[in-house]
Amino acid sequence: MGLLPRRKKAGAFPKQVLHIGREFPSREEIVRFMRDEGLPAGTLETLYTADGEVRCVIFRTASGYVSYCFERLAVFDEEAYRHSAAPGVWRPFPAPYAVPVYTSLRDLKRELVRAPEYLTYFGNGDNG
Repeated sequence: MGLLPRRKKAGAFPKQVLHIGREFPSREEIVRFMRDEGLPAGTLETLYTADGEVRCVIFRTASGYVSYCFERLAVFDEEAYRHSAAPGVWRPFPAPYAVPVYTSLRDLKRELVRAPEYLTYFGNGDNG
């Protein structure tokens, strides 16, 4: 390696990035692809609505307690999809002032079935 910078050859062009277009998937394909994406490391169980666009994630916190959160799938439009590795993202429901934590999974499940979000999306027992 010399002290002087190397000269480019005459007519050489900078490297061009090759963009390979992807076909925009159907909503069903997006829901299927995103099913288990973005789950926290301590996930114990995940419940999904029949359409797969809302989920309840039950997880163990860093301090050893168990908690849950509800998330809705936000599907990207075609423009956002071109700039993203995934076709959507899971967004948590607005959090209450206090996030519920429990010492056991049994206690959590006993209280979860009374949560308004649970009653709205999972109350009829069609979760998977």
